[in-house]
Amino acid sequence: MTCEATLEYAQQCDAADSLRDFRARFALSQTIYLCGHSLGLQPLAARAAVAQELDDWATLGVRGHEHARRPWLHYHEQLAGGLEQLTGAQPGEVVAMSSLTINLH
Repeated sequence: MTCEATLEYAQQCDAADSLRDFRARFALSQTIYLCGHSLGLQPLAARAAVAQELDDWATLGVRGHEHARRPWLHYHEQLAGGLEQLTGAQPGEVVAMSSLTINLH
């Protein structure tokens, strides 16, 4: 495959991109991200997800650890599968944690 520095070639590549539909899931801005530690584009679903957690916190308080819609006590279990895929790890080889001090206590 030969790359060309033309708008037409870029548009052809975009049209053939199997991930092109993911674009609609993000809040687009005019910023070009070249920063390695940036959060990047905001997923449109993020606002509702954060609002849901805040609502659970407001209504449940400390009971949210066990009774929130996504209980906080077991959040590491909810993240494990994605982290395993991301890192290429086998099931049970990766865990998400807040900090070592918290895990020790």
